[in-house]
Amino acid sequence: MRSYALLSKMVGCYDARTVAAARGEILAVRRRHASIDAVMISESLNLEIWDRLIQGKPLDGLALAAKEGRIDLGGLELPEPSILRRFQVRGVAMAEIDPGAVIHGAKWRNLDFSGSKLNGLRLFGCELNNCRFDRCQLQDLRVWATTFTDCSFKGANLKKSALGGVQNGKRNIYSGVDFSGADLRETAYKAAAFERCVFRDAKLVKIDFQTSTFTDCVFEGELRDVLFYRRGFEGEAFPSNEMINVDLSRAKLHDVSFRGLALDRVRLPEDAEHIVIKNVPATLDKLIAALKQQGDTLAKQLTAFLNIDRKWIVPNQAQAVINVQDLAETLGDAGVNRLRELLRQ
Repeated sequence: MRSYALLSKMVGCYDARTVAAARGEILAVRRRHASIDAVMISESLNLEIWDRLIQGKPLDGLALAAKEGRIDLGGLELPEPSILRRFQVRGVAMAEIDPGAVIHGAKWRNLDFSGSKLNGLRLFGCELNNCRFDRCQLQDLRVWATTFTDCSFKGANLKKSALGGVQNGKRNIYSGVDFSGADLRETAYKAAAFERCVFRDAKLVKIDFQTSTFTDCVFEGELRDVLFYRRGFEGEAFPSNEMINVDLSRAKLHDVSFRGLALDRVRLPEDAEHIVIKNVPATLDKLIAALKQQGDTLAKQLTAFLNIDRKWIVPNQAQAVINVQDLAETLGDAGVNRLRELLRQ
């Protein structure tokens, strides 16, 4: 699968062959878009910026402002990903996609891409430090073996991006990254490390974090249909997720599962919208025994509800959480009241 522009090395690149190849692609893009340059003045500046970044040249003389200690690259654009061909495999519709840019070994520091359109970006083995991607269009971003340190994705559109790619056994690291207000719906993960990250009012829907680890992270706002594992499918090669110092106290957890996790260093929401169960294995045993004695239809239904994720409970699990609305949608207010009454006993 080819790329629209081979943006192989950015700041700190000294591979002459790679630079020459990438520069040739950029020049080819310029020729193809010569008529557009006459109408869209920003096109030539976009290409010049990418050209210099690829060759490791400074961005001096481009009249780029500084913004809070970063070079202001706001409004930068990459070529839109395109469909090269459509075909079918055993009756299933498929498409070969030409991504916007494929970048290897980039070292970006102190850059502000806020408001840029970077859909289809591919990053392999890159290092990004103190960079901003606030309000960027980053749909279908795919990242492998890349480290983000003290970066920001506030309000960015990352829907359906692959943020947990692994290359040669190396996972992505997000350290001190702010995802506040970002659209992370249906993002994909095999394994990634999240350290000191903030997910405040981010759109977290239909996400399976697999063997991603979370340390000193904060979640606020709604999480819906999200899976956290201690160790995901075929995740033996990566550190287990112990969820150390993770704050969910201001989160709204709808259909959120914690599988194989003790949750002893996690702050769960303790409000009217959630029911927190302590000392989980022993408490569940007592609840189910009491429900068995009651024996009515509601008791049987509540037992089935409590057993849904029973196989994922670990012997040392300190706590678990049930969303009241989720329970009410299944068993009505009667089910909620029955559970609360049993817990009081």
